[in-house]
Parts: sequence; structure tokens; C-alpha cells
Amino acid sequence: MVIKFQAPASWWSRGVQLLWLFPQGQIIAEGDRWDLAVLVEEKGEELFLSVNDGEKTEQRVVAARPLDFMHALFCMLSEKNRGPLSPWGILTGVRPGKVAAGLIDTYGTAGAIEELCCNWLLHREKARLLAAAVNNGYPLLKKSGLSIYISVPFCPSRCAYCSFASLPLEPWRGKIYTYLRQAAAELKQLLAACSRQGHVINSIYVGGGTPTSLSPGQLHQLLAPARGVGGEFTVEAGRPDTLTAEHLAVLRDLGVTRISVNSQYPLDSTLRAIGRRHSAGDFYAALDMAVQAGFDTVNTDLIVGLPGQTPEEFAGVISSLAAAGAGNITIHALALKRGAGIKEQYLSADQSRAIAGAAYDRLDALGYKPYYLYRLKNIASNLENVGFGLPGSFCYYNIASIAESEPVLGVGAGAVSKLGWGSTFQALNNPRDVNQYLDRCQALLERKLSWLQVDKGRCP
Repeated sequence: MVIKFQAPASWWSRGVQLLWLFPQGQIIAEGDRWDLAVLVEEKGEELFLSVNDGEKTEQRVVAARPLDFMHALFCMLSEKNRGPLSPWGILTGVRPGKVAAGLIDTYGTAGAIEELCCNWLLHREKARLLAAAVNNGYPLLKKSGLSIYISVPFCPSRCAYCSFASLPLEPWRGKIYTYLRQAAAELKQLLAACSRQGHVINSIYVGGGTPTSLSPGQLHQLLAPARGVGGEFTVEAGRPDTLTAEHLAVLRDLGVTRISVNSQYPLDSTLRAIGRRHSAGDFYAALDMAVQAGFDTVNTDLIVGLPGQTPEEFAGVISSLAAAGAGNITIHALALKRGAGIKEQYLSADQSRAIAGAAYDRLDALGYKPYYLYRLKNIASNLENVGFGLPGSFCYYNIASIAESEPVLGVGAGAVSKLGWGSTFQALNNPRDVNQYLDRCQALLERKLSWLQVDKGRCP
């Protein structure tokens, strides 16, 4: 859908947030060819809104206040959509939990749910899900310390839906030794600076890419500086076709407490369709091997909206994962991004929503609790990503990163640092390109070390 949107600068970003709720909507400012034209004019203390679908124009006049504007535009767009544009109402953005947490502090849980439904236009089941995730996750947040994210940007192959900073491993084999040496040195210096200046490491998270696409020895070389640091230590084992008993032994020796083994959906036809090079049987064997290795928690991810899924079978998969010993099960909605190989949804919005509902019901019945939640632009069916876990198994790094409650030091190509204390953070991005990372790593590292030194006295 091509959406022509014209608005004063002060109202542009708010309007765009709602227009992005149209799946695969393309927003333009000028042009004669469009499916929907949205015009906002500001006249004194009032806004004049116009929405034209080519056949009929609807107009409204509202007070020039953000909430009034968002309410009116959402309702007008929903009428053109012949139904609510999103079950999340006007609560847009990646981190809805930050709004919900403030409402819960002010009104309590029941009052916050009413506020979310009445003033933010959420469907009640979404308001309840969000409030539950905040109530389960936020109490674990710490008042001091920071987290570290380590990027391994390599994968054995690229999945069709993927838009992350991941590179096919084979063409980069000649650079892996140099990359590991540089990233390990970056990690070692950051950890040493944190130790000298009294910054507690709350969690370390190793993602990618697929960290276990590295050999066990290479993985040990990269992560050896983090051995004995303490705190939560998570590694994405990710693709089961990369995981071996030797990998698990190395991770246990390094003090890793959590790992994630993912299929995204363990059905052979689905795995072939999305470009995975392993079977459902391979996944369950790797999951069992990880559980038997004795980590505190084993997580697995599932994606709603992949081909071959039905609500009943999806719920059955969750039961199988629970029986296999997965303490955490994260439910992702398919997000269609520019970097992905696919450009259209596999399943309809109604199918995806039915699958997500069945998944949440089964997880609740099995005792898994939602503890963090986030959303993405172009997320399929206007759904959400939710982490569920058995009590005592929640991932601190995920809670803190979604809440943006503490600094994060990024290590490796594509890693993002968030520097600051309190509610104000500045992003510092390591280049996604490995060659650029190798060229610029030292300069970026010095900026992080300088920030740690300058902000030593500001640490809560």
C-alpha cells in the first residue's frame, strides 16, 4: 500500500508511527499515485485531518494535542482499514513496557490496564499481556551495574527471514582469526576497565549471527576474557546444526549459565522453506544435548507466521519443548525488513493471530510466565515478541535491554553500545562490516574506555 502523508514537522513523526501499522505500507510525501492520502493541517489550536482512499474523504477537527491527534488519526485509519488498525492501539514504538511501567507505578496494575485500554486504545488481552510482562520482569532490574553484548556476526547460511548482522561463514574464514583476536582484546580491555572502576557486570550476552558457527577453540579464544566474571552469562547456540558436545563443554568451562538452541519451528517442511539446513530431529537432539549438559536455563525461540503452522500444532510444539526441558520459550512474530530475503508474509494476519493466541494459552497452562515484550516496525499481523519463562529462569539481559535500564557495552562487529546512566543513553555503533570494524575498533574502544572513566563517579 502506498500512503501519501503530508503533515507539519511537529506532527510528522507521530503520524508516521501509526501509518507504519499498515503491513508493508510505503510512505511518500509527494506523488500522484497512492492508495491512501493523509493530510494534517495545523490552524492555531486545532488540527484538521483528512484521509482519502480514492473513493471517499473523511475529515475531522481536533485539538492540537498529541493524544487527541493520535486518537483521531487511529480511528480514521481503522475505518479505512475496515477494522482496528492494530490491537496495540496508539501505543507504538519498540518498547511499550516503558509506558506500561509508568502507568503501573501511578495507577496500579488494574488501573494501568484500564488506562491502556481507554486512553491508548489497546485490546484488553494485549493490555493484560503487557502488564504481566512488566510485573514479572521489571522487579528483577538492578539499580547499578551494566551489561555487555558480544557479537559473532557469522552464520553457516542465511535464513530467508533474517535481517540481522549475519555473514555467511565460508567467505570470511581468512579473517576469522584476526576478528577473534581483535574482539577478544576489546572484551578484555573493557572488562579490566570495569573492574578497576568498580562497575559491576550484571550480564553478558553473546549473539549474532550464530556464535556456535565458530569452532569450540575459536569460541574459547573469543570468550576467555569473560571467564569468572560472574553474573548471568548467555550464549546463543542458535542453529542446532552448529552445536556439538565440544561446544557445550567449552561453554560450561567458561561459566556460561544460559544457552539458546533454536529451530524457529521444528517442522521439516517449514525448515526447508526458510532456508535451514537441519531437520526437526536434529533440533530436538541438540536441545536434549544442551539440557543434559546442565546449564541453568536452556531457551528456544519460535517464530509465529512461518509456512506450515496451525494453532493446534504450534501449541503441541510448545508442549514438546516444555517436556524436553526448555525453561524459556520466546515467541517471535515474523518481521518483514529490508535486509530479509522474503518480502511478503507467509500466513494471513488472522492465521498468525490465532497461532499466537494458542501459543500464549498453552504456555500459561504449562506455567510459563511472560517477562519481557517488545515490538518491531513491519512486524507481521501487528503482533509482538514475548519472552516466556518458568519462574526463576528469566533472562536478565533481555529484561534490562528492552527496559533500557542500564548501560550496555558492545563488543564485535555490529554490536551497539548504550552509554549513559538513568534514562539518557547515547548509542555507539560498531560497524557491521567486519573489515570496517577491524579498521575502527581501537578508536571506538577508546571512546568506551573514556566514557567508563569519566562516568565512574556517576554510576548509581
